[in-house]
Amino acid sequence: MRLRLRSSTSCWAGPLLVAAACAGGCDKPAANDKSAAGKSETKPDAKSDAKSDAKSDAKSDAKTKSATGARTWTFDGEDGPLPKGFATAETASAGTPATWAIADAKDAPSPPSVFGVVETNNPKTAFNLAIVDGVSMADVDISVMVKAGTGVLDQGGGPIWRIKDADNYYIARWNPLENNARFYIVQGGVRSALAKVELELPTDEWHSLRVVHEGTHMQLFIDDEPVLAADDEVHQEAGTIGLWTKADAATMFDDLSVANP
Repeated sequence: MRLRLRSSTSCWAGPLLVAAACAGGCDKPAANDKSAAGKSETKPDAKSDAKSDAKSDAKSDAKTKSATGARTWTFDGEDGPLPKGFATAETASAGTPATWAIADAKDAPSPPSVFGVVETNNPKTAFNLAIVDGVSMADVDISVMVKAGTGVLDQGGGPIWRIKDADNYYIARWNPLENNARFYIVQGGVRSALAKVELELPTDEWHSLRVVHEGTHMQLFIDDEPVLAADDEVHQEAGTIGLWTKADAATMFDDLSVANP
């Protein structure tokens, strides 16, 4: 099901700008252009096309190779309560750490298992983190499937990246209680909002959150739709990635993946 935006002044408008630019009439080759007759099928053009195709293929291959370092976690076939290589942490700990665990879910995007917060009594000021070891990236294309669970103070969550430690990182999160999605930065343990979009999503379904962050520019896609963009210059160094919920939000995650953009 597609998401429904209620207002999106911060929404990325790339496709709309392209559409607007072409509304006045983009250049298109004339089907019966006599001046081009007899020329479009000449050997020089064929060679040029072949050369162009070769360059295009080379670029495509380069892009494919740059993404070969991609990693994906399906959380299936794990032995422990935590996936291998994951550690839990907190920002602004209240001394009542949330319980993260692998759980079975019949509706998992990739059955049979998912991973998330199964119990938490944290106050509104505490953030629950699950951090991946062995990843060091600045520019990222990170995505995860999210399903909101229980929570009175907060619900939902999302990915975090460019993590230096439990007090310094970026967040993209969806909150069904507030019917919105936001970009945040956490710096020195203090969270600040970067951008916000109002939206409504079915709370009983899985939704994909994908972030593409290159340099200082970040974009958020929810269920493959571009919904939000922001720029920030604070955390530019490489860091690891992870998952995030706030306070008493018990949220499930599946199919976490990261690659170079």
